[in-house]
Amino acid sequence: MKRLNIKMLRDIKKNLSQFITIFLMVMIGVMAYSGIESYMDGMTETAEKFYSENNLQDLNVAGANFTNKDLDLIKNIENVKDAERKLSITGTTDNDKTLLLNFIESNNISKFYIIEGEQFDKSKSGVWLDNFYAIENNIKVGDTILVKYENMELHEKVLGLINVPDHLYDVRDESELYPNRKEFGFAYLSVNEISFQPIFNNVMIDVEDNNKIDDVKIAIEDKIENAKAIINIEDTASYVTYQGEIDEGKTYVGVFSGLFLFIAMLSVITTMTRVVKNQRVQIGTLKALGFSDRKIILHYIGYGFWISILASIIGLILGYYFIGNIFLGLEMAFFEIPNGHPVLNSQCYIVAVCVVLIVSLITYITGRKILKENPAETLRNKIPNVKAKSINITTKGIFKKLSFSSTWNLRDIIRNKMRTFMGIAGVVGCCMLIVCALGMLDSMNFFVKLQFETIYNFDYKLNIKENISEVDLDNLYKEYGIMTSESLGIEIKDSEGKRESNNIFVTDAENYVRFVDRSNNIIEKPTDDGIFVTYKLAETKGYKIGDEVTWHIYGDNTYYTSKIIGFNKDPQNQNLSATKKYIESLGLEYKPNALYTNKDLSNVKDINGIDTIQNIESLKDGMTGMLSMMKTMLILIIGVAVLLGSVIIYNLGILSYTEKQYQFATLKVLGFKNKKIKNIFIKQNNWIAVISIIIGLPLGNFLTDWLFKTAIEEHYDFGANILPQTYIISAIGTFIVSYVVSRFLARKIKNIDMVSSLKGNE
Repeated sequence: MKRLNIKMLRDIKKNLSQFITIFLMVMIGVMAYSGIESYMDGMTETAEKFYSENNLQDLNVAGANFTNKDLDLIKNIENVKDAERKLSITGTTDNDKTLLLNFIESNNISKFYIIEGEQFDKSKSGVWLDNFYAIENNIKVGDTILVKYENMELHEKVLGLINVPDHLYDVRDESELYPNRKEFGFAYLSVNEISFQPIFNNVMIDVEDNNKIDDVKIAIEDKIENAKAIINIEDTASYVTYQGEIDEGKTYVGVFSGLFLFIAMLSVITTMTRVVKNQRVQIGTLKALGFSDRKIILHYIGYGFWISILASIIGLILGYYFIGNIFLGLEMAFFEIPNGHPVLNSQCYIVAVCVVLIVSLITYITGRKILKENPAETLRNKIPNVKAKSINITTKGIFKKLSFSSTWNLRDIIRNKMRTFMGIAGVVGCCMLIVCALGMLDSMNFFVKLQFETIYNFDYKLNIKENISEVDLDNLYKEYGIMTSESLGIEIKDSEGKRESNNIFVTDAENYVRFVDRSNNIIEKPTDDGIFVTYKLAETKGYKIGDEVTWHIYGDNTYYTSKIIGFNKDPQNQNLSATKKYIESLGLEYKPNALYTNKDLSNVKDINGIDTIQNIESLKDGMTGMLSMMKTMLILIIGVAVLLGSVIIYNLGILSYTEKQYQFATLKVLGFKNKKIKNIFIKQNNWIAVISIIIGLPLGNFLTDWLFKTAIEEHYDFGANILPQTYIISAIGTFIVSYVVSRFLARKIKNIDMVSSLKGNE
């Protein structure tokens, strides 16, 4: 056995480049899979731990003013474990930044995670500040900040920097796609900081049994008159956005990492099969020397086993520390959640073990097939089994006019169909991944333009205060125009009585907020006799034109039935839309909460009756932040795809070169110059690259479109919109990698030992 081990080491040294490529392909495949898997599992485990340890609420109840009596009634409802009141209002700071101010009585539900500072104490005067907001604005514990709300001004010492489980993702309103942490954050204060009688507009509820949560909601509706909206925590923007990111990632695990692993394994299987087949003479020699079949087969299984097990271990380590940590770090910069870390679950180890077993099994099957032959047969190289008719195709029709090099390469491809197929499959997969990664960025850029240039046709959006007076509203109309809208939180009830949270966008903004169809073309706004439903929501619920939707506004138990008169596309919000006149025809009062204007407000910091002033450029900038995070991830994916593609192309080139040494030596004897033989070798690889690119480009588009429509969070409606230059870059990049590798391998032709190459086939 010791001699066989020495032989194994000698063979590996002799064919070092092939074994290095096997090692790299297994390592990259396992690294990609375990890295993306550990990043997604890390997000899940981090959130579950944060939610559990900091007691995330199960229900949010919004209303006008919750009294002590209301709180006691809620606490006495069956299945309610605990409840806390909260006053949430939008305030500003001395530098005109926006803070969501939360005044609380206790902190047993949705408890603070203290990054720095002290625990919440109702008796203490000060503010517990959003950690991300503090970092962006260079605020530290012990600093004093000014907090303003209408006529109230509070100079508060920063007592702590915090994360809170229901504030993982905070935006000012639905028009922002990405949190602007420099301009918007949250803060918590003791209710004792308010000099006037606080009006609590929220109650956080912790329930005993989540399976009976609907019973709690019904009881609150019946007993608490002040309750206007009861929302499951799973329906809040913070929870939904984070969970949506995880759900998207689960699909990415199955696509990106699955493709990486699949492509790598195809090439490894091909390589190991060829390595063992090229050892048939040695296998015959070992049989003739009396080695048992069992010893021989274990010897050759060891070739793939030890290489793949070492590569898998390193792949797991690199996946965790490199890809997992980088991706999770990017996510933790987006979501306010502490202690994020990647997690290698048992599935990653199972996949690594399966990779080793598959490589070993393929080696076993190949070796077993050779061992069935008698020693006399195995002592000679096997002549390829090629049908004469297949070869004769090169002497007919247009093929007769082909040059010698083209005819030679065509015959070689016919003789080695599996090697050619594996080569095409590997390069196609890498080309697909590059197109998909670049295409996702193109598509996101397209939808930023669609949202902020086509649908939004205004310069500024003014968010109107909820309690604005008629006089102040009229003054706003006179100063800034009458283009307004209202967003209402609603519940939709289906035919089975199941209720789901949503919203209805009521427009009186004419062309300041426009509607588009599935092809992204501007269409007319809804008429005054029904509602529009977004395409994605319609597809999810099976709605058709003429169907009716039953819904009610939170805080009003009156249900309305509306006819669907059309569909529209909204990239970031799947909802209902209607006109002001239609809503008023139902007997509902129109109360605008947004006003749109093109008046220059660049020097205006505060407007009476307005909560926040948002310009279209700042909304775009927010989206740019999300794109920069996505771009980093995609660059990493592209890098791994290019690396894997290069290794696969190099590996297939090595296989092709090794198998053709006899033919190349023959051509040399016949008088062919090295340059001519190199051109023959490079030409075949170029053919494979071109065929792969032709197949890979449309498949990349399909993969991108499928990912956007299937994997992306349900509130978004994106599709593939890939620029022509992306296809050109992907095609040229793939071809250049193939060509450079081919040129590098072609240099070996001048070093072919003609004597040993020709005698090896005697």
